[in-house]
Amino acid sequence: MSAPRHGQSVDLAGSCRNEPADAQPVGDVADNVSVVVRVYLKSPAEEGHQPGSAADLAALAVPTSRRKLARERAQHYAPALAALAEFAAQHRLTVRTVQPARRCVVLAGKANQMARAFGASLRIYDDGHRRFRARSGWLKVPAPLAPWTRAVLGFDHRPQARVRDLAGEGGGDGLWPSEVAALYGIPLAQSGPPQCIGVIALGGGYLPGDISAAAQRAGRPVPTIVERSVDGAVNQYGGGTAHDEEIALDLQVLAGILPSPKLVVYFAQNTAASLAAAIHQAVFDDVNRPTAVSISWGSAEKFWSQGPRDAVQAALADAVRLKVSITAASGDLLATGGLSDGAAHVFFPASSPYALGCGGTNMTLQSSAIVSEQAWKDNRVGTGGGISDVFPVPDYQLNMPIPPSVSTGGRGRGVPDVAAAAAGTPGYRIILDGEPLVKDGTSAVAPLWAALIALANAQHGAPLGFINPLLYAQPDLFRAIEHGDNRVGGVGYEAHPGLIWNACTGLGAPKGAAIIAALGEPQVLVA
Repeated sequence: MSAPRHGQSVDLAGSCRNEPADAQPVGDVADNVSVVVRVYLKSPAEEGHQPGSAADLAALAVPTSRRKLARERAQHYAPALAALAEFAAQHRLTVRTVQPARRCVVLAGKANQMARAFGASLRIYDDGHRRFRARSGWLKVPAPLAPWTRAVLGFDHRPQARVRDLAGEGGGDGLWPSEVAALYGIPLAQSGPPQCIGVIALGGGYLPGDISAAAQRAGRPVPTIVERSVDGAVNQYGGGTAHDEEIALDLQVLAGILPSPKLVVYFAQNTAASLAAAIHQAVFDDVNRPTAVSISWGSAEKFWSQGPRDAVQAALADAVRLKVSITAASGDLLATGGLSDGAAHVFFPASSPYALGCGGTNMTLQSSAIVSEQAWKDNRVGTGGGISDVFPVPDYQLNMPIPPSVSTGGRGRGVPDVAAAAAGTPGYRIILDGEPLVKDGTSAVAPLWAALIALANAQHGAPLGFINPLLYAQPDLFRAIEHGDNRVGGVGYEAHPGLIWNACTGLGAPKGAAIIAALGEPQVLVA
């Protein structure tokens, strides 16, 4: 297949962006400012399977490896890569890196060069908290390259993830993550096969002493932590900011459950482009090879334009190919996702059919045991969940009681898939800046499920990868949540007795030991 090297420029499908709705333009971008973009490629020959359909998941299940995929893509995309190199030279842009495995080329140039090359309209905006660069309108690419181009990301730096900034702190005394795991019957062995888990971090940082202290107080070994930079982001502890709390929660939940894990933190910027790059880097990390990646960040599907969403989707699809499990928090802003438009919204990437969406519960304890559990809802915060406006019902949910959207009446991917404790009472006890702190949120549920998957991987002896179909085939591995809701002003969803799935907590809370035993059996994978 060839890609001609000349032709008139056309609008890039899915690239249109509106101006930021919650910010004011304050000036133009200086001509000589350096701009770096990632051009994500796709194959014109790709079959148009619906994401999550039986045909789509079957195609993604064909065995491969990172190196094999890289070789195949280098060969297949060679014409497009050559055409893109010629395009860059024509516009005096620098080709920084070519990443065939990720189907990505990184280009750099001055703002005026980049704007002319891609037809980008750039301005500086102020949202009252920070100034950032954003673009509006369509991007343009040469007509022969358009069928090969999935997205061009990097012009726009508007903040993408906004969940944890609005989440509350716990109101109880708190339980160490190991204590929460024990309540769910998750075995806490002191030793076992080493497991590597990836953590996506969009800002903030952590103190190594906090992680060590939390692990020791929970009676767990101190984990090995590896840091990886995306777009120049690094571990930048801010003295206890909301982002610092987020990373502390992620790492300390994993450290409190797994025996001697390696935790790889992929530090990235809080933009759609950087989140996509971080997931790609984690999935294709051939040095650390995480078998699960926990994502506690996201925002309502409404905030995701097609190009950035497709770039993240491509990375998540590759995670399925390469047997990397992805867990993603469903959000802490109830059914409306924190929006005031009167509609229900689910969060992406949790709504991707390739991710395990993680919702939250509120559990009542007596004598160190769970006596009841319902959907998490505390005043203005609580579990996200509902029906996707973007993705169809995936194959593994076809036999579930997925309700129509309360806003559109349409059918779509149900979120979340699973749940666990997320309420502020009792809450998760962590260490921040050397002091105990109690936190809530589905941001604790995503790493808890990543740890549970890692324990199942250890028993199975190999990465399980995409486990959604396995879990939906065995609903008896869960304790269904039959009470509670995530409504805001009457908009949202409710858990009902007798249902094996609901749009607040999915299949329900885990029966930890049973899940590890079931997923660890080789015959579970036979289809």
